[in-house]
Amino acid sequence: MSAPITEKRLLDAIAVVSEVIVLHGVKYAPLLDRLEAELELLKRYEDPVSRARRHLERQAVADDLRSL
Repeated sequence: MSAPITEKRLLDAIAVVSEVIVLHGVKYAPLLDRLEAELELLKRYEDPVSRARRHLERQAVADDLRSL
């Protein structure tokens, strides 16, 4: 079983791939692109409970405005 993808693991992988690119050339750049994209997705991820709470809060505000 593989370990979960974490920000630290991605940053470590980015460091390794960066060294490979410097030493062996730009042909490895797609790996760096992919790791950076995965890091951005991880940073933007919001758990489902937090998203659900945000939707309920918006709905409550909209309901309050309609009752005015």
